Amino acid sequence: MLGAVLVIVATAGAAAIGLIAGQGGGGPDTAAAGVGAESPAALAWGRGACVDRQDARFDLVPCAAADGTVISVVGARAPECPAETDELVMISGAPAAPGTAGEPGEVAPQSLRAGRTACVRSLRGPHAGDPGRGGGVLRPGDCLALRGGELPCSARGWYGRVLAVVGAKETCPSGALDALAVGGRAVACLGEGGGVLSVGDCVVRPGERLVSRRALTRAPCGSPEAWARVTARAGSNDGCPTGSDRYLRVRGPGIPRPVTCLRRVALHGSP
Repeated sequence: MLGAVLVIVATAGAAAIGLIAGQGGGGPDTAAAGVGAESPAALAWGRGACVDRQDARFDLVPCAAADGTVISVVGARAPECPAETDELVMISGAPAAPGTAGEPGEVAPQSLRAGRTACVRSLRGPHAGDPGRGGGVLRPGDCLALRGGELPCSARGWYGRVLAVVGAKETCPSGALDALAVGGRAVACLGEGGGVLSVGDCVVRPGERLVSRRALTRAPCGSPEAWARVTARAGSNDGCPTGSDRYLRVRGPGIPRPVTCLRRVALHGSP
């Protein structure tokens, strides 16, 4: 029976533990057998390996039967995968002893990442790792939920669109309006779109001046719910432009421009 290696398949909000079957005797960076492999022993987990995915399970297979290929094998840090990666497969543990089989996969937190990471590219489109599609390595053009998980930009509920991924918010590009910590050591710099307010947007009046990101709710500027129009995003209230008569400060770490400068538009007695 084939040996097995426990893997964690990363997704936007969680990770699924599955099995990679067909681990050969070669080292982690040996190439897998291609079309016409004669025996499972010829299949090795490494760059060039061919895989078949069934739900949370990835199996090493001859390339004629594959739906994906390993384009790189890196350490435990998924950001080291190439930008064109569609799936991040976290490999942990050693190959199982001959004659043993692994257990079916189950859902587990993304924090359960150890060992090596296999960077997999699908052989057919659409590719989840392309910008805005919700999978693969985080890069410019992708969309993030407020808690940092990647979402397809075509889905509802994403908070911001990524301009850059950097090591600290201080190095975000000048056009960044917000930033979210991702992956523990990286920061995603966010531009306009989604839940990130920009100049010209109108907002519902929150309950207080020091608010959370969730409390800043966009409203159509001609609607009764619209309380004020955004005139600028600034580092401090002193940076608000002439004509601004209100401001709100978003609390929380890592926000390049925490002050939202406003001019009231409500005419129905709202202060």
